[in-house]
Amino acid sequence: MADRQDRLTVLTVDDDPGIVGELESAVDDAGLLFQFADTPNAITRTSEEASIDIGIVHVHGGSQALIEPLARALRAQKPPAPLIALVDMEPESAAAAAQCAAEGIARSDDPRNAARLIRERADQIRTARSQARELHQVSDIQERYNLLLESSREAIAYLHEGLHVYANPSYLEQFGYPEFEELEGFSILDLLTNAHDGTDLKSLLKSLARGDVPDAPIDVQAIRADGSEFRARAEFSPSRYEGEDCIQIMVREKVAAGDSEELQQELEKLRSRDMLTGLLNRQEFIRLLQDDMADVDEGHNTAVLLVSLDEYAALQRKVGAAASDQIILQMAELFGEVVDDELLPTRLTDNVMAVRQQVEDRGEVVALATRLVEHFSGKILEIGGKSPTITVSVGIALGAGQMFSADELLAQAQTALQEAERTGGNCYVRYRPSADTGDGDELEQWSERLRHALNNKEFRLVQLPITSMEDDAFQIRECECRLRTEGSDEVILPSTYRPAAVKAGLATDVDRHLIERLIADGIDEESHLLIPLSLPSLTEDDFVDWLQERIEDESLPGQRLIVGVHEAEIQESLREVQRFANRFAARGVRFALLGVTLDAKVDLLLKNLSFDFLKIEGNLSSALGRDDVAKAALESLAREAKSHAIEVIAPKVENTADLAALWQYGITLVQDDFVRD
Repeated sequence: MADRQDRLTVLTVDDDPGIVGELESAVDDAGLLFQFADTPNAITRTSEEASIDIGIVHVHGGSQALIEPLARALRAQKPPAPLIALVDMEPESAAAAAQCAAEGIARSDDPRNAARLIRERADQIRTARSQARELHQVSDIQERYNLLLESSREAIAYLHEGLHVYANPSYLEQFGYPEFEELEGFSILDLLTNAHDGTDLKSLLKSLARGDVPDAPIDVQAIRADGSEFRARAEFSPSRYEGEDCIQIMVREKVAAGDSEELQQELEKLRSRDMLTGLLNRQEFIRLLQDDMADVDEGHNTAVLLVSLDEYAALQRKVGAAASDQIILQMAELFGEVVDDELLPTRLTDNVMAVRQQVEDRGEVVALATRLVEHFSGKILEIGGKSPTITVSVGIALGAGQMFSADELLAQAQTALQEAERTGGNCYVRYRPSADTGDGDELEQWSERLRHALNNKEFRLVQLPITSMEDDAFQIRECECRLRTEGSDEVILPSTYRPAAVKAGLATDVDRHLIERLIADGIDEESHLLIPLSLPSLTEDDFVDWLQERIEDESLPGQRLIVGVHEAEIQESLREVQRFANRFAARGVRFALLGVTLDAKVDLLLKNLSFDFLKIEGNLSSALGRDDVAKAALESLAREAKSHAIEVIAPKVENTADLAALWQYGITLVQDDFVRD
């Protein structure tokens, strides 16, 4: 199949549509798209809808009225398209073909010759286009090279017969010339004196005039415009400038030993900066971001914002690929008008800038993103006589150092940036993990979602009251966190996310978050608190020490604290749970066994561990109704708990009759409707 850019459209004009099929079959070129027209209006319509590359007309009495409209349409193409005439045996047909300035004539009854003409002309057009593209590419490369030369930190000049014909800004700065006009035409001998390695500079100049260059750099004494001198190393190489053979010279100042510290600083700056814009480069940004996230203060989050020009490829086509550097330079200037060095402004990739922001409130990040979008919106660039307007998209990711690495945060910001671009640009989007955890690696998606929820305070603290039918003053508040992603009505209960949190190693972070939220919101001085903890929290030394400190500094009321553990989690870790219980029982903490179903075998657990409460999981309607098996299981469970002096907590029931039934089993603690904080 022909390349799209080499595909040509052939308009065939006649009063017989069968001619198209005949020609298409004879030519047999997949890169030619044949179209047909049999009226002046059809010719006009086709030429307006598509670019016509070759015109073919069958010249005979029935097509005389079509020749002029076709010729006019072909002349209007850029460049004008050639016309091939198919003629009959009559002399009048050949004369008419000559009058319409056809570039090729073939007999209508000789399709092979007509096909040859069409293929030859198509090959000529493709060759011309290919050459034009190559010339354009050469021009673009030359222009891009000139832009790079202008922005290079190396001091570079071009010499023709030993005289300066060009010098870049670094060269002018090094030798102290404000403008090239002051240096233009100077001999290289005016800037270099003696060569320390013994090279005769006058002989060198003669060699340069012949196009001969030294095989190695030479050490010289260089002279600035003000007469001061410095030691330098000059490197010569053959080159071309504005189509003429010339010599390129690169001059590097030799730094004295005493300046080694300054040189080291300059080298470090070169390693960490983008050469075009002077902003930080990607490697340095990631390094600093990693350091920041490792040392972030408590209560602060690290935000990354990525800023990308909208429709960058289309913008390049408008101004030419060689002007890409000018686009980026002007983007960097606009970027610097909004952000300062404290935010680590960076050129991350070709047309993507980045900043890092340390924040306490996500509103600060949104405010910065808004300023960036508004500052760029509708701005006019001035590039090579063209003035395109621009907008940007901004992607935001927010995280804490303990939760995300720099690479993860950048990946999240990139995802948000892509979403902003997909919505049409000129906007910002803050990263949120996908709500669909069923695709791909489910655990990895859960891990990302939970970490994002911890960093962005998407857990909602809920307290579920448990009341006593015997003592109106006694109340327990069971605390749990429910996950609700911002912008979504979906509420995810602990029973859903807890297993994933344990597998992902985040269960302790979730438990700590719950307790910190509870302390920050203020604790009721009357109620007892039931706080469920995962098995990893019971066995992690740092968490256990931290929890003990919270009790000893009275952030948590030890005498009113009930630690809950889930029956399914601790079956094979009884010793670890026992050690935890012994440590905190001495501080007045009591314990509850949670998630107990009616058919659970808890007798071994209750023999090895001391619990104060046992909380039944699920619906008790069947056990309190006519299901004899469920009734027997509830009665057995209640009896087993009573034998160990454990109080049973029942889940919410539907009516007072159920409360009476629970009373008969000796169950007096019941969970009511929850109260949301």
